[in-house]
Amino acid sequence: MIHEAALVEFYEKGFKEASMRNIAERGGMTAGNLYRYFKSKEDLFCDVISPAYHKIIELTKSENLDLNHPEEGYRFIEYIANQLIAINQVHRTELLILMEGSEGTRFEGGVAEITTLLEDKFKHNIFPKRKENALVNEEDVFFVHVLATNIIEGMKHIMKHCEDEKKMGKLIQQFIYYHFHDILKRII
Repeated sequence: MIHEAALVEFYEKGFKEASMRNIAERGGMTAGNLYRYFKSKEDLFCDVISPAYHKIIELTKSENLDLNHPEEGYRFIEYIANQLIAINQVHRTELLILMEGSEGTRFEGGVAEITTLLEDKFKHNIFPKRKENALVNEEDVFFVHVLATNIIEGMKHIMKHCEDEKKMGKLIQQFIYYHFHDILKRII
């Protein structure tokens, strides 16, 4: 009950504008009683957001992409798309709060952290295939950043504007496929 009430409040107002009193009222209790369970608004926010955040972090650390074997690349693309769909089905609201309503919390830099992890994945799985396991130049480093940012922003846009799970699943699969299909041929 508290979790659902907090989700609604944080989704509608973001962390900064959310109120423990409103969360307590939505949850059918007093603010004093809510503080027995959570010492602060940030403790409650972390409890609500952490599961979704950690699933995304785990996904960015998942198996490596083997671009030398196209069938492995396609399997990886499908795996990432399916994992994103599954995480979104369970944690859509939490992910949207993380991306747009976490200012003032320890998760405020969460999207930037996820983007950096994605950049690292690209640096170690895509660009090493180009030249002796290193990024070629400053433009490549910048390109990796732009690519990672584009993927994060695109996923955020899909999640925010598509509530139908089937349509969202198709869009996520298309989006991931678009970015990773034959990526080596497209970046060389």
